[in-house]
Formats: sequence, structure tokens, C-alpha cells
Amino acid sequence: VDTYRDIYVHGYSPIGGVIVYKEEACQRRVMEEDEYLNSEAGVLYEDEAVEVVDTEESRPHEDELGEDMEELEVGGEGESDGDDGEMAAQPVVPVRDDAICCFRAHSGSVFSVSLHPSRELACSGGEDDRAFVWRVADGSVVFECLGHKDSVTCTGFSHDGKYLATADMAGLVQVWAVASGERVQAFETGDVEWMQWHHQAHVLLAGTSDGGGWMWKVPSGDCKTFQGQSCRNTCCALMSDGKRASFGYEDGSVRVWDLKQGATLSSITGLSAHKRAVTCLASHSDNVLLLSGSEDSTAKLSNSNTGKILATFAAGFPPEGAGSSSEDPPPSIEAVGFCPSMSLALTGSLSGVLAVWDIPSQKLRQQCRHEAGVVRLHASSTAPLVFSGCLDGGVRVWDVRTGGCVREWYGHTGEILDIAIATDDSIILSGSGDNCVRVFSNQSPPR
Repeated sequence: VDTYRDIYVHGYSPIGGVIVYKEEACQRRVMEEDEYLNSEAGVLYEDEAVEVVDTEESRPHEDELGEDMEELEVGGEGESDGDDGEMAAQPVVPVRDDAICCFRAHSGSVFSVSLHPSRELACSGGEDDRAFVWRVADGSVVFECLGHKDSVTCTGFSHDGKYLATADMAGLVQVWAVASGERVQAFETGDVEWMQWHHQAHVLLAGTSDGGGWMWKVPSGDCKTFQGQSCRNTCCALMSDGKRASFGYEDGSVRVWDLKQGATLSSITGLSAHKRAVTCLASHSDNVLLLSGSEDSTAKLSNSNTGKILATFAAGFPPEGAGSSSEDPPPSIEAVGFCPSMSLALTGSLSGVLAVWDIPSQKLRQQCRHEAGVVRLHASSTAPLVFSGCLDGGVRVWDVRTGGCVREWYGHTGEILDIAIATDDSIILSGSGDNCVRVFSNQSPPR
């Protein structure tokens, strides 16, 4: 049934006509599916039609249609659907869409999403070299973050929401005043791998592909660098004291830095390090424990003060029958975290397993299985729950005590690339390869 304002078109009749009904007639037929299927209440009767359009006279004869097709030029000048004459791809309509708002201004994959502390504004950056600040309620654009010349892969609001930072793959980092939309500062670095605001101050950190770490004070622009390995600086986790930050590197090592002195306090290197690149880091609220995930399919729990490895979790969970050759690498660990309300560590793998580990016993407690790889996770600060973003396009929330899925949200037609969750868990943002950002409500009923 197609809708046009208040008129419903109920397909073609067997004798070649189109039957048009008023909306009120259709609304009276809206019932629960079981009741609808077992009654005649869903039937639209002939006397309720406002018009019957006879299409028989205008329908071309088969011979005429053949002649017209012979004269039709396919893929002619100005009419090509693609470089190879293929039909242009049509937008894919999701079978189920739980979003309360969908932001569609991007023309490429959305790599990064961020939510303002007020929960009223969001920022998204994408493959189209663009970043936008927009309203969560209706998706209307507040301002665009102009000036980027490469994919915008990092976005983030400061702890108080006063500033916004955006960074692209070419190394341009820009800071914006949220209230006015004006650019406050711009920094040029190497290719940006990650960017993160300090959780207590107007201090911005970033890591680059040449192994460097950067720290800027906003708005003064004072800059400090951290010279690490001669390989990519892949991820970061700020310690809860706000004085230290841990960096993960492509060579599998992890280093904990003193932000004021710019010196290395501890490190995980050599035989203790990961065998492949570090992909993600998380720090515990106790200011001691550090969890790192890697492409080597393991997660390591360590003491950030000494660099000592406390446990190594085989967190990849490769599918049965998967090989071990270089052509079939083990599932990478893409996300790690800690559960604030319980003594649990969390890992998310490209095998589709979100694993819950008991820290005191260092044993596996739960496996939360997805249909595709887990690329993002977020532990709730108010309940024993964890949110996951998955390559199947779904967002889910799990009870870490039972391993059961509490709720799911769908609507994307592409893979999830990033998620952002409100501090009270009420709002969820998800950026996807379908060029959209969807806003989901975790309130019941949805607002």
C-alpha cells in the first residue's frame, strides 16, 4: 500500500483498474495482526472507494510495447545509470526501524558519532569529509564543521559541552565553540588515529600514524607531544586520576604516560606485549587496572603502575573449523571495557562474541553471541548492563549477570561503525556504513 497524503492506492485490480480509498477507511482496518487475519475487518469494500481509475484504455498493446522498447535507448548520453551501464542503486528500506530520528545529511559512511552532555545535540563525521552538529530531536543541522579535506574519523564534545573537536585522516584537528558554531582553534598533525577529550578539563589528546601523541590546552593552544614507538599510535585510555594516559601501539606494546611531565611511567613490551596491533584500551575506576585488546585475538589485564600482566584472556572465540594460517587470522578484539557496578571485564570480538570475564577468578562468566562482529561496547554506569554495536547493523543491550539480551534496536541497512550512549542510558546514537546516524530511545515507552 502506497501513501500519498490522505489517499491510499490499493494496487491494481484484476480487470486493469486502480482503486483509491480515503485514509479514514484504511485506518478503521488497522488491527492486531492475528485479529486482522481471522476477520473481515481488514477488508476495504467497494462502496468506500472514492474513485476507480480504468487503466485498460491507456494500456499499450503488446505489439506497441515491443516497438517502443526497440526505439528506447538504454545508457545513452546523459542517461547512464552507472559507469558500466548498470542500474543505479536504489535506497534500501529497512524491514524494521526502531529509530526516533534519522540523520541523513552524509553521503558516505559515518565513522564517528558523539552526543552532547545535554543530550540535545549530536555530532557526526564521515567518509564524505564532512562533520555536522545537529539536533537529536529532529535531525536539523545546527552548523557544519567546514574545512576538512579527508574523512572525518573522530568527533567529541568536551566534558562540559562547551567545545567540540573534529579530526580527519589527513591530520587536521579543529575545535569549535558549540554555542556559536565558530572555529576556536585548528591543529595540523600526522594522520590521526584517535582523538579524545580529557574528562575533567579543556584538554584534547590525539594519536597519529607516526607513533606520536599530542596534547593541547583549549583555548590557549599550548601543545605537548609524547614521542612513542616508530609505529602507529592506535588507541588511548585516560586513567581516572586524570594525570596519566595509556597509549596502545601497532607493535603490540602499551605505554602509560605522565601527562604533565611527558614521561613514560610503565610499559608492556617484549614478550609481555601483544603479538599484533593493540586495537582498544580501557581503564578501571580504581586507577590501577588496565585492559587492552588486540588483533592477536587476546585481551590483557594489567597493572598500570607496574606494567605487570595479571591475566591474558583468549577472547577471540573463533568459529569452529576456522584455520590458523596467515590467510585466516584469528578474530580481532575490537572493544574492551569494565563493568562499573561489578568486578567484571568486557571484550568484544569480530567473531561476534561479547565476553564477560570475572576479574578476581580471571574466568569466563558469560558469552553474549551476535550474528556478526562486535565493534563497539559501552558499559552502563547505572546498571549491570552493556551496550554493543554490531556489524549486522543492530544495537543491543545485555545483562552481564545472565548473558541475556535485554533489548535490541534495528533500522540500519549497513554495518554499525560507532555508537554513543547518554550518561543515563536514555539515548543511543549509532553511525553506520549506510551513510546514516540513527537515534534510538532506551526509555519505556520511547519518547
